[in-house]
Amino acid sequence: MFRRIVFMFLFVWQLPQNLVALAILPFLGKLKVVARRNYCIGFSASRFPNKASGVSLGNFVFLHPENIHDDFTIRHEMDGHTVDSKLFGPLYLFIIGIPSLLHILLMKKGSNYYDFYTERRANRNAKIAPPNQISKKNIQ
Repeated sequence: MFRRIVFMFLFVWQLPQNLVALAILPFLGKLKVVARRNYCIGFSASRFPNKASGVSLGNFVFLHPENIHDDFTIRHEMDGHTVDSKLFGPLYLFIIGIPSLLHILLMKKGSNYYDFYTERRANRNAKIAPPNQISKKNIQ
């Protein structure tokens, strides 16, 4: 019962991103629950953009089917971005979500995706190093 109350509270606190998650559901194809943790449900989405590995929106995480067994991606989304969503609540889309989306769309070829502040924060929250890093000591 307590977990449901916390889930509902977090749903309301993160309402803008939860509404975006619900709005994109029809475009994601068949969904399969692949993880549950941190009051968040992770789904594999059959129609997911090839350029993206995952997206965190409030109480929901959507993963590209190729990433459902990738521990780094799951932790980056479910233990990383979701922490910021809970922290920033209704401001998450403005502080993390929209800048992260713009970063993906405007990123220069050859630049490191994980050097952007939104991705560094997610990795720091999840206590993980990007795949191209050798040591967790590199997270700042």
